[in-house]
Amino acid sequence: MIIHVLFVIVCFLIDGILMVLFPNDTALSDLVFVSNLGFCALVLTIRKFSLTDSCLFAACFGMLYDHYFANTLFIYAIAFFCSAFVVHFWSKHMTDTVLESLILCISTIFVKDCVVYFCMFFNQMAGLSIQTWFVKVEFLTILANAILVLILISLLRVKEDYIEKKERQVRKEEKVEWFRLRSKR
Repeated sequence: MIIHVLFVIVCFLIDGILMVLFPNDTALSDLVFVSNLGFCALVLTIRKFSLTDSCLFAACFGMLYDHYFANTLFIYAIAFFCSAFVVHFWSKHMTDTVLESLILCISTIFVKDCVVYFCMFFNQMAGLSIQTWFVKVEFLTILANAILVLILISLLRVKEDYIEKKERQVRKEEKVEWFRLRSKR
């Protein structure tokens, strides 16, 4: 579990670096890019968790995102929680191909951003119409994150191979220990 948490944290830190490199235009005169690499790492990580674990994992990271990145109160925690709920049920019908992982990430980015937009709209914190929001913010966000997700999927496979290698090593050591204890009888 620690490796999963560290992987997601590193991806959120990369998000922070990307946001510094590509700052947002608050006047919305240009298209806006919002990096969602950490969120996509979260989505791809929790798809193999149980419903309870995935929702708790996502809600915790949502609260951290609220506090450290967005300076909001529970908006991203709710959005991450809703996305985890959706991911859990969508993942039951998906395999582990690159295309399906890409579609899963892009669609959950859209779901998360819609939840955030509507939460902010109903709290009268968003002054954009939905059309302006989609054209100025969501369009470039989805396109740019599609490229980042392809890189993330390859990194995720490296992480999963590392975890599998460590599990095999632990099982091998347990087997050797079991044989040693059994031979003492």
